[in-house]
Amino acid sequence: MSGPPTPEQVREAQRMIAGRLPPTPLIRAPGLSAQTGADVWLKCECFAPIGSFKARGALVGVLRLAPEQLARGLICASTGNHGAALAWAATEAGARCVVVVPHNTPDIKRRNMRAAGGEVITAGGDWGESCLIARATAERESLLYVEDGEDPWIMAGAGTVALEILEQRPEIDAMIIPVGGGNLIAGCGIVSKDAMRPISLIGVQSAAAPAVTESFHLGRIVHRPTTSFAGGVATTGPVPMAFEAMKRLVDDMLLVSEDELMGAIARLIDDHAIIVEGAGAAPIAALLRYPERFAGRQVALILSGRNLERERVAMAISPQPSRRHVTTFTTKAQRHKENTLCLCVLVVEVVRDHIPAQTSNAISSSASRTAWRVQSRCVHSAAATSSPA
Repeated sequence: MSGPPTPEQVREAQRMIAGRLPPTPLIRAPGLSAQTGADVWLKCECFAPIGSFKARGALVGVLRLAPEQLARGLICASTGNHGAALAWAATEAGARCVVVVPHNTPDIKRRNMRAAGGEVITAGGDWGESCLIARATAERESLLYVEDGEDPWIMAGAGTVALEILEQRPEIDAMIIPVGGGNLIAGCGIVSKDAMRPISLIGVQSAAAPAVTESFHLGRIVHRPTTSFAGGVATTGPVPMAFEAMKRLVDDMLLVSEDELMGAIARLIDDHAIIVEGAGAAPIAALLRYPERFAGRQVALILSGRNLERERVAMAISPQPSRRHVTTFTTKAQRHKENTLCLCVLVVEVVRDHIPAQTSNAISSSASRTAWRVQSRCVHSAAATSSPA
């Protein structure tokens, strides 16, 4: 296949991952719905293997490779989730995988890549530089370079997110999607524009990483430096194949601030006890910044990943962790028992160093015993509220 996949190839990708990757939940967000006037649904790709939608495309891409290609070994550049996904899929296929990451990649994402079986090389000041280094390494070591925005089957795998959304809730008429290189929104666009009725496709980036948004509005690729903490959207420019699809299929691109991303992370914890990374929070930030654009509509927000370092979680909850985290623990426990138990475990984990020893021990002695059980109950509860796939 050359160029972006067709709708039928996205459906083929869905058949390929069936039985290997279960559908992720689509859950309603009553608080966001009431605040914005939209009927808001959350597509929880943060519950996928390796905590990201990228498991889909990586698995499809690897399953399509010939045995001799797998034998060479794979290499990619990544700010985190693509690398972890490719390492996971390569391990499933018994292949070697090398991942080149920029120096500012969060430790949690490096750990995820190694845990998935990847060999991690830290090189490059940003994702663009890491791509150049990965390509040079591929040529030198005869590895197969895999770029998620340039592999049509990986794009097809990403597009299965939109297929699931429309199967779970056919009434959806708008999707808000975080944008890095453009693979996810391009794949979802292929599906949404093939639907029987109009579906708006809105992309979101951070104002600290605006290259794809500027490129979209100019109609040509431009590159810009990035200072965003949100690695999933912190790209210096779009990938060409994904960008060509975006120009045809995407309705608009919006920017949100870094503070709005942090606020959206906190909002999701408050409302649903779900943790997402900066890119995963971008659709919520966009909805809250531009509510008039979505009022009266059935809107799906794609929560693309969950891999957020604990320091960022602490910052999202409160800029003054020494006292406000303990307040959050007690007041949330009074307000939402089920959701709060997950949040309580989270708070104990990320702010232990900021709480006096006797207080920390008192909290953790009760919370740690129920951490695994409560987290699994929350995930099960979220899954149970989704529409059938």
